[in-house]
Amino acid sequence: MIETWQQGVDYTFKHRHAWRHGSGKKPTEINVQTFTDLYGADYPLRDITKKFLNSYQLELEDRELAHSTINRKLSPVTTVLNQLYDDEEIDWVPPRIKQYKESEGRPWFFTQDEVDEICSITNNRLSELVRFASCTGGRISECLKIKAKDVDLEKGDIYFGGRPGFNTKNGDWRTVPIAEPIREILTSRCTDTPPEVLIFGDEWIGPMSVNWYFKKACRHIGKEPHYVFHCLRHSFATWNVEAGTPLRVLMSLMGHRNYKTTLRYAKTTDKARNEAISSVFN
Repeated sequence: MIETWQQGVDYTFKHRHAWRHGSGKKPTEINVQTFTDLYGADYPLRDITKKFLNSYQLELEDRELAHSTINRKLSPVTTVLNQLYDDEEIDWVPPRIKQYKESEGRPWFFTQDEVDEICSITNNRLSELVRFASCTGGRISECLKIKAKDVDLEKGDIYFGGRPGFNTKNGDWRTVPIAEPIREILTSRCTDTPPEVLIFGDEWIGPMSVNWYFKKACRHIGKEPHYVFHCLRHSFATWNVEAGTPLRVLMSLMGHRNYKTTLRYAKTTDKARNEAISSVFN
């Protein structure tokens, strides 16, 4: 039986004519690679559940990709699973997912206690990266690209995608204040560090290695496979909503260009509803 993502991809390329020939080959390779870069070649096929695909879709949404692009990136994942099922290479029914419109429900997020638990059971390399991501809302790729020069300890700011006085390709850099839980981490990593040094990135091969160790920690605390590193970004946004952060401010902190992307987090949590009523009537 075929068990991993890469085995499934190799099998599908070998047996699916449309993937091997014609103009569709290169785009398929690119869209397959998007998944591989995030979750790794050895990702277990059985863990690609409907909830997991929803997490993947939310991550693509968060990049503010066009609807058609999201569908193209989701398509090879379901194609691989369906090809394997039809050829009896897997003995379980693949999840079904509709064409992308807009994701329903609230993005998966961790409680602050759960993040504390993850940090308590992992080594400093991972725990400090987890803490940084959960306190900044940084995407995994952004966190690994942060350099010492992007952290201004004196002003108390972190710059994602650029910084004042330096133009970036698309000009969409953003500033996130340094939260107290990561001040000591950043002070230790940035003090007397050359400006071009990556403060986290040099410790990791890439996003897939981070996701592998992170998911191992999540399993240890009883979280399901659809809880991936990107859920820390959702957690940052959800905690801000619960704390009453205005959506316009949250939009800036998250680096969203489209307010509809930020509005996903406005689907209130039970805690936010209860506190809203208490603040009005108590």
